[in-house]
Amino acid sequence: MNRNWFHRMLLAYTPVFFIIILVLFFIFFQVLNDQSKREAVNINESLAGQAYRYIDRSLKEIDHRVLRESLINQSFKAFLDEQDIADVPVNLEAYKALQELKINYPMIDSAYLVRDHDKTVLSLSTVTKISDYGDHSFIENSPNEHTSHWTDRRLFQEFPKQSKKAVVSLKRPVPFHGKAKGFIVVNVSVDELKKGIQEMYDPEVSFVQLTDRSGTELLNEEIHPPKDRVLTRFTSDYTGWTIESGLSKSNLARVVGSVRLLWMIIAIFVVITGIIWMIYITKKAYKPLEQLVGKIHASFLKEQLVPSQKNEFTLIAQTLDRMMEQSNRYDQVEDEVLLFRRKYGFEKILKGKEAFPDWEKEMEKMQLPPKFSPSIVFLLEIDQYGQWKQKLGEEKLLQVKAMMEKRASEMSGDSVSVLWCGWENEYRFAGIVQILKEDVDPYHYFTEYKQAITEQLPVSVTLGFSRRITIPEEMRKAYDEAVEALAYKAALGLDQIIQYEEMTLTEVDVYQYLKLAQETVFAYRLSDQDWYKKYYELFGQIKQAKLRKEEMIHIINFFIFHLERERHLFPEDIQELWSKHAISRLADQLARFDTVEELEENIFTILDEMFKQIITHRQTRSYDKILQEIKRYIESHYGEMDLSLDHLSDVFDLKGKYISKLFKEHFGEKFVDFLTRIRMEHAEELLKTTDDPIVEISKQVGYISPNSFTRVFRKVHGTSPGEYRKLHKKVDDT
Repeated sequence: MNRNWFHRMLLAYTPVFFIIILVLFFIFFQVLNDQSKREAVNINESLAGQAYRYIDRSLKEIDHRVLRESLINQSFKAFLDEQDIADVPVNLEAYKALQELKINYPMIDSAYLVRDHDKTVLSLSTVTKISDYGDHSFIENSPNEHTSHWTDRRLFQEFPKQSKKAVVSLKRPVPFHGKAKGFIVVNVSVDELKKGIQEMYDPEVSFVQLTDRSGTELLNEEIHPPKDRVLTRFTSDYTGWTIESGLSKSNLARVVGSVRLLWMIIAIFVVITGIIWMIYITKKAYKPLEQLVGKIHASFLKEQLVPSQKNEFTLIAQTLDRMMEQSNRYDQVEDEVLLFRRKYGFEKILKGKEAFPDWEKEMEKMQLPPKFSPSIVFLLEIDQYGQWKQKLGEEKLLQVKAMMEKRASEMSGDSVSVLWCGWENEYRFAGIVQILKEDVDPYHYFTEYKQAITEQLPVSVTLGFSRRITIPEEMRKAYDEAVEALAYKAALGLDQIIQYEEMTLTEVDVYQYLKLAQETVFAYRLSDQDWYKKYYELFGQIKQAKLRKEEMIHIINFFIFHLERERHLFPEDIQELWSKHAISRLADQLARFDTVEELEENIFTILDEMFKQIITHRQTRSYDKILQEIKRYIESHYGEMDLSLDHLSDVFDLKGKYISKLFKEHFGEKFVDFLTRIRMEHAEELLKTTDDPIVEISKQVGYISPNSFTRVFRKVHGTSPGEYRKLHKKVDDT
């Protein structure tokens, strides 16, 4: 191997060049040092003046605006003239004016009006008496005359549970001229003043200190620099506050000046030493590097590769690239294998049907701590996933999911630790949280996690979690509990945290819902406007019962099944329209709804569209009007014992057979069946709500013979009228 590398190293190690540059730099630094000091004083003076003008200008703008509002704002005057504390329109207008003032000046933390004659306060958060208001001490202890200057720093608290905020306040009479009927108080946030000033300077280089008239520090309560470091000081004629500024590192120039001569001596010494050092180190470093290059050549030859012959640097770079590439590939494959191993392992632990695996061995396989701690299984679902997928796009949604998974891992601490988390499917996220301290409230932990997600990401989520388990064998039970908790999302609504222990897990008697669903279908098929009422009654009962999602799906599936079964009774063109456009949309709603309100609205939209089609179709038939009259006649005269086709023929001057034929074609139900159903519905109501004898009820619903009534009732309900009454009285008593 030639000595090309040695020559390159010798030329590369040229400390003399850098040492000379360094010496020149420090000489130049000394020359500029004095000039820098003068410029520092000018800069600090400019900084203090800028901060001074910023504070005065900002507070004066607010002061002038408050003065203007106190002169011309009619809503303020109306509020001060009002006698009733609960006059909503007057209070609302005054509230809007205060809100507009706060919006126009973000520096304002809060503002409120005080009405003198009844000691009432109106703020952006409440309307109350002065004695009940959180800032009553300031109102009561401030001078009786209305001041027009800003107060010193004070602590403001509107409600007892709120944390106190540092503010400065301005108090103005309203109206400004004449006898004041009250006053307005505007509180400016000290933090906002601090933020505005801190943007003007670098705290590593300079400092700014602002004190009010009482000497209280407004910007940095804990920092009090020595007086000898203050370069500039201004006192405002408007606020009376004093602002001071100076250099944070004022001793730098003194130190540099004291070592100027020393640097000159060191520079000369380093130049001589550097030349000797350069030659010695280069020779010493060359030999091991030569050996290294030899080994690289041997490695290339062993692998039957041809190394680059340009120079040694190219050879080393080529070798390092190969090593880094192989290392990255290995790490990537290892990470992917570990992720799949953990996903499969926890699926086996949480959802497996075989015997529960050995916990410690499984954890060792997945490179996780083998010791088991009390744990909670949680499931998190992205609400209305389909809408977010369409709105954000798949790429953005993948970023959101990655952020949710990362945020879950970051929530580990001294009290809790996330053992594992991962996506079960495209919208559901599962995880296991270990409880490290007994007094930890898991609900508080999940609340913080959910809040962190909703603050950073555009989506809303619902989270369900299990009870705390103490042995690993209960993992599958805990997972089932988390699934059970999340099943109540449809009833409780979106953006929730659902705890399994707080849910009432009881079996629900769905018969009452199925019966109401069947009645809704009958009314819908008969084009009865009453189907709207029954439909909302059905969903109202479902909401009130707070059913699980699968129970809702069971009830609505029954409802859709009866609609489909009654489809053949519709006209042919309506049947075709129903098959093409309605039934598939109804099934789709069951597959993708999140809440019962969403399901109710979407199914109603589909049914209402079809209902309007049915009504339009039937109204085009020439006999629709007369059939509607016949239907209303039957519903109002069902109790007449002689109600029959012959009777209807006499009343409407149509043949009985023709009425029967039209009735069947139009309503999809025979006249006799329709009359029987109407009579049985009224009989049910009488049996449940009255103590009338069965004989009397049979007469009221149009039956001459009680035996005939009992026979028909048993055929319809599968039980006798007396047994039906006893059954429902027991239900009512319980």
